[in-house]
Amino acid sequence: MLEKLSASDLNLLPVLQVLLEEKNVTRAAGRLNLSQPAISRNLSRLRELFNDPLFTRTPKGLAPTPRAENLSLQLQRSLTDLSQLIKPIGFDPATAKRQFKLASTDYGAQVFMPSVISRINREAPGVDLEIVPWHEHLIHEMDQQNIDIASCAVTDAPAAVHGRGVGTDKFVCVMGKNHPLLQGGFNLQSYAQAPHALITMGGERKGPIDYLLAEHGLSRRVALRVPHFVAALALVANTDLVLTVPYGLARSCAALYGLEVVPFPAGQESFTYSIIWHERMIRDPGHIWFRQLMYEEMTATIEELGKADGCPIQCTSHDSGTG
Repeated sequence: MLEKLSASDLNLLPVLQVLLEEKNVTRAAGRLNLSQPAISRNLSRLRELFNDPLFTRTPKGLAPTPRAENLSLQLQRSLTDLSQLIKPIGFDPATAKRQFKLASTDYGAQVFMPSVISRINREAPGVDLEIVPWHEHLIHEMDQQNIDIASCAVTDAPAAVHGRGVGTDKFVCVMGKNHPLLQGGFNLQSYAQAPHALITMGGERKGPIDYLLAEHGLSRRVALRVPHFVAALALVANTDLVLTVPYGLARSCAALYGLEVVPFPAGQESFTYSIIWHERMIRDPGHIWFRQLMYEEMTATIEELGKADGCPIQCTSHDSGTG
């Protein structure tokens, strides 16, 4: 079937459709911006293609044969379907019925998603959102896992993954209000000597802070490993553990668990929050709408979090360099 189709000149079909509508070679030539001889040549080729005269000449113009009349309705539908296939698909949030799959940490979901979900409910009531856990290996599996977009901090990404930075942040320390380190003498040495909790989203044995400590010839004891940001806050609240987290999380959630927020006791590079997506989604109108909404709402949240004096979190408006 495909071989026969590829051997046929499908450009003849619109000519047949216009001839069926006009039943006149001159008018058909005018509509198609072709000469009358060109229409006649195309009609000859159509007759050969369908093995039927298709039209007979009458004093009133062209009269379609029974074969042509049977083709008429099916041809119109087929050309309409082909036109819709080629025509770019639009996206109207107000009427769209679609689901987006977002990968995020529990921190990202708790801090950034409320405003995103609220805006989706207002602008696109038929759009559904599924949030799945983010882990570092997912960046290589976004296409296979059908992840539309991910909210994460990423420094190195495959060429097929694109992204946009939404803000920068730095680490701070959180600990219970009666923690011994709050009594004074809090420095990098005493920090390293304290027992720690570590958030291990993907099962990692070390975090960025461990590598920073190694640069100073120090290491720490991790007494508690937990895969979730928010759970870690609750678990350290009544212990002597130190938890090191992004400032945005500490600012948003620490007070709920009675935790004190303390600046990290050493210089550190900021890291960038990004939204990332697979390149197959670049031109999808619905995805363009969704990622712009994500960008606007996340930057607005970061801007609000950054209003505190001395806050290390800030918005950024550049691409994150993820391809």
